[in-house]
Amino acid sequence: MDKISKSGGPLSGDDYEYEKKLAEEEQNKRREEEEKRKAALEEQKKLERRQREEREKRIAQERIELMKLKNGVISESDTIKEEHEKPRELHGKERLANIWYHNKIWILFAAFIVIVVGFITYDTLSREDPDITVMMIANNGLQLRGEELETFFEKYTDDLNGDGKVHVSVLILPLNSGSADTAQQSYQSQFLAQLQSGDCIMVITDSNTEPDFQGLMKSDLSEDFPGNPYIDEYGLSLNFQLLAEELRYEYMPNDVHLCLRTPKDTMGDSLEDMQESYDVNFEIFSRIVEDLTQRAKETDDPGLSTEPVDNSSSAAESDSDNN
Repeated sequence: MDKISKSGGPLSGDDYEYEKKLAEEEQNKRREEEEKRKAALEEQKKLERRQREEREKRIAQERIELMKLKNGVISESDTIKEEHEKPRELHGKERLANIWYHNKIWILFAAFIVIVVGFITYDTLSREDPDITVMMIANNGLQLRGEELETFFEKYTDDLNGDGKVHVSVLILPLNSGSADTAQQSYQSQFLAQLQSGDCIMVITDSNTEPDFQGLMKSDLSEDFPGNPYIDEYGLSLNFQLLAEELRYEYMPNDVHLCLRTPKDTMGDSLEDMQESYDVNFEIFSRIVEDLTQRAKETDDPGLSTEPVDNSSSAAESDSDNN
């Protein structure tokens, strides 16, 4: 039977011997490489074993000498040496980097405190002390006209605090008694807190205002402004087209009122203090009533056609979303 070469063809006698010789040489070469690898591994194991034995021996010797040192048998060890490296003096950026590495937590904390104190100081010094504060608790879109409302009230206000300029702060608290979301809870808390002070006298309301809150307002202003068609049991009706244009609120509802809180004792002020604040605000309120009434008469103002906003449905949707 003919021998077959690696390429698949038949081999002659000489070719067969040559192929056989090559195969044997390759096997011998692999055998030698395997033996060398085993020998190297064995040598590595011997070296590791010897190093381990030397290390264990050195540790055991050091342990013995340490015990002798502790017990006063010897005063100095030839094996255990304490080496104290002389600290390297740092300069420039290297020194700063070292300080930062070891103290960065305290540095960041100190920086945070400085920033907070600085912000509070700046805010306190730069904050304008308002001559009066007006609360806007109507929830009908008028809350988006805070700057316009401030400009409107400032036209009728004097420099009451003597700082050389007139500034009226309008506190935006759009209340919706039918909602209990987080924002409403915050607005109600702020409003109730302001009620404990006698400073905020003028309040902007609408037909959605909770009756208990509306009950805190004077209902007999018609006695102070007899015959004025814009004064009713709630206060001054802001049903003026000219005012909607001035506030840049084209679709301002026709149920908005400017009210005055009834003077009484509060947790923060006495009746006398609140009455004094009321008198100041009443004078400003009177100027507003006279000016708007006169302008409406001169221009034959038609009033507003936008119906009141119904917040009951939006409150129900909000509560449904929260649930």
